[in-house]
Amino acid sequence: MSLQSIPETGLVPPPQDDAARALMPNLFVIGASKSGSSALHAYLRPHPEICMSREKEPCFFVEQGELEAAWPIMARQPCSHDWEAYLDLWKGAGEGVRYRGEGSVYYSQAPHRSGVPARIAAAVPDARIIYTVREPVSRAVAHYWQRFKEFQDPLPLDRAVRENPLYRDTSDYALQMGEYLKHFDRSQIFVLVAEDLRARRRETLAEVIAWLGLDPYEYQESEITERHKSPPTSRKERFPLVAGLRNSGLWAAARKRLPKSVVDGLRKTATVEFDKADVDDTEARAWLKAYLAPRRAAFEEMIGRRLPQWD
Repeated sequence: MSLQSIPETGLVPPPQDDAARALMPNLFVIGASKSGSSALHAYLRPHPEICMSREKEPCFFVEQGELEAAWPIMARQPCSHDWEAYLDLWKGAGEGVRYRGEGSVYYSQAPHRSGVPARIAAAVPDARIIYTVREPVSRAVAHYWQRFKEFQDPLPLDRAVRENPLYRDTSDYALQMGEYLKHFDRSQIFVLVAEDLRARRRETLAEVIAWLGLDPYEYQESEITERHKSPPTSRKERFPLVAGLRNSGLWAAARKRLPKSVVDGLRKTATVEFDKADVDDTEARAWLKAYLAPRRAAFEEMIGRRLPQWD
């Protein structure tokens, strides 16, 4: 069942039977990309009243054509476009679960992923939204390096941040949150600052859990260790056509059948690794800082507080 039927939202109505409705997600960690959403997804999982999706980023509420262009690997997964496969991500949740959550960062990349808040609101009007944000210049640079490593951006850093608006728009938190405020009440959105999650992990998670109206949870140390830290290195294609092969259905099928050691060996053969610290990002950061300064101010005004962590 695809997401193409209702002109206003492009959303097929969710199944109405009781079993399916019991699995509907009601908690969305919407990004921003490279702002700790993967770590938060992992940290929320141990709470007995929360069931986080088995696939962290199903991207179900992204328009399918946009997803096929941006992330063809995920677009081929049934959970990205089929209600039954999507809801199956929470199958087996215990009786005491109050929140079923997922964490697709493409949900906060307007206008490049269009109409996402409207689709979520049409399906789950009482949803809770957690928006993770990070110092916007560093976030944009990290976003570039993620896409470069995945062969999605061939440009050098200083050109990419100027020529591809995805980086600055995703760091324009006022723009992204404004899209959600068209469809959700402000009380339904929790803004989580990545620097707080890193520096005050237990306290920040306690604030999130209290906002969700759940019982406090005493984390074991092993449950809140640092997760998904970006490596200091990146990679580029050693041969032409590596990017096309990486995103192909052929490679997706092969990865499921080949041993990890073989997959890692093929990746090493096809790419060249280098240290990101060897790339001078001074000019890119200066340009981003000047561009994003007024957008940061607009976001701080929108949420009613200053964010000195970013100074």
